[in-house]
Amino acid sequence: MTEQTFRCYTEKSPDGQYYAVCLDLNLMDKRETLDEAILALDENILGYLASVREHGDETTAVPRPVRRGEWLHFYQLSLHNVALVLLGRRLDGFLAYTKKAPSAPTPAMRLAYA
Repeated sequence: MTEQTFRCYTEKSPDGQYYAVCLDLNLMDKRETLDEAILALDENILGYLASVREHGDETTAVPRPVRRGEWLHFYQLSLHNVALVLLGRRLDGFLAYTKKAPSAPTPAMRLAYA
């Protein structure tokens, strides 16, 4: 498997929980804090990639993008955040980022910000 970059984002729900979503692998995690949500999503991504490699499904299981509606939600949050940034604020809990996965599995695999 070649090195891949995965598009992710976080958002804060009305109840104060944080969601972290990987748009390219259709993975999501919910946690109490932003950092916990990002770390949990990283673990989910690495676990998914390890499972895919173990079963030899690399050509069919990566990427596994989310539905169109989730992309529209992401773009809506992005545009809302841009509008707020122009006003000197920012959308609480929203963070768009990319993660790179290593091309070969290692004992201590970690994701890196792209």
